[in-house]
Amino acid sequence: MEDLTSRWKILSLTEVVAKTFQPIWQTRGNFEVCDGKDNILLITFEMEVDAEKVIQGQPWAFDKHLVALLPYDGAVPVNELVFESATFWVQIHNFPFQLLTMEAVLSIRETIRQVSRPKDVGEMKGGNFMRVRVEVDIMKSLCRGRRISWDHLGEGWAAFMYECLPNICYCCGLVLHDNKDCDLWLSSRGSLRIEKQQFGSWIRAPQFNHVKKTVGRYRGMINQGG
Repeated sequence: MEDLTSRWKILSLTEVVAKTFQPIWQTRGNFEVCDGKDNILLITFEMEVDAEKVIQGQPWAFDKHLVALLPYDGAVPVNELVFESATFWVQIHNFPFQLLTMEAVLSIRETIRQVSRPKDVGEMKGGNFMRVRVEVDIMKSLCRGRRISWDHLGEGWAAFMYECLPNICYCCGLVLHDNKDCDLWLSSRGSLRIEKQQFGSWIRAPQFNHVKKTVGRYRGMINQGG
């Protein structure tokens, strides 16, 4: 019988994770991945700038599942670490056109936990929507939007869409499992119809490219008659 070990190499989870993210993160220095048990991996970066780059680049996914990150200084046991948040770019749709401004988005930050105010307004404006970087509580269902007053313009529904969203349960809106592992789905014995689900593919935002211009400005033409 042929020795399959000569043809196949079995990689550990730490090796698979390292090989997956090495070309994606493109770190300046080396990094090391070791097993912290219970689905926790400890990643040590040679350069602090690389660690900051990875944190700022959230969200990350492995095998379509969300990777929750937490800075760790080694001061507490690994089993006491609590991973309860992740950072997403959230697109805010259905704004009146005249309110597509940074000030308008920042005015509703009481309803969403904003991480930072981008220096480049181009990162926030997407043509017919605004976007903001938000720290999301992954222990709760994703927020689908907010009803907001537009002053003299009346009220409206600001719909939230999440960029780079990994697996999500369309039944309850949690990113910690998908439909087949949801209590709501299991209790319905698989009979929960799509129209009865609280979430759908509409919660996923298309990838935004702030380099691509969404607004064009052009010089006027003056006809000079003879």
